[in-house]
Amino acid sequence: MAELLPDHYAILKLWVELLPSNDFSPVFPFGGLVINMNVATRAHRDTEDLSLCFILEISDCEGGELCLMEPGLVIELRNGDGVAFCSNKITHFNLDYKGKRASFVFHSDRAGLAWCKDGNGWKGNKFFSQAE
Repeated sequence: MAELLPDHYAILKLWVELLPSNDFSPVFPFGGLVINMNVATRAHRDTEDLSLCFILEISDCEGGELCLMEPGLVIELRNGDGVAFCSNKITHFNLDYKGKRASFVFHSDRAGLAWCKDGNGWKGNKFFSQAE
């Protein structure tokens, strides 16, 4: 991702590099992971997401295509396929399906930017480990 989408990579990794206790995100450069099990979603935007999300399809099903409304795409994801897109700007959903379907959704919350700015208001506090 650092090579293919360097601008998005730089944005996503900002706050996960500053996690408390020098912790590390197991889904780096993303801050979060959602596992969807056997769901078909309604059209939506993830307005609180930051930059890109990445969806990894795990399935043994027919149907369940990912639809991206604004670009007018219907994407048939097979087991092991992935796709990245701006989930906060593109309305998306998946179609009904038959069988078993799961997806891993890697994302980062926009609220992480407040952590980068001032540690959610703790910057400068003597009891905060990253205080300056």
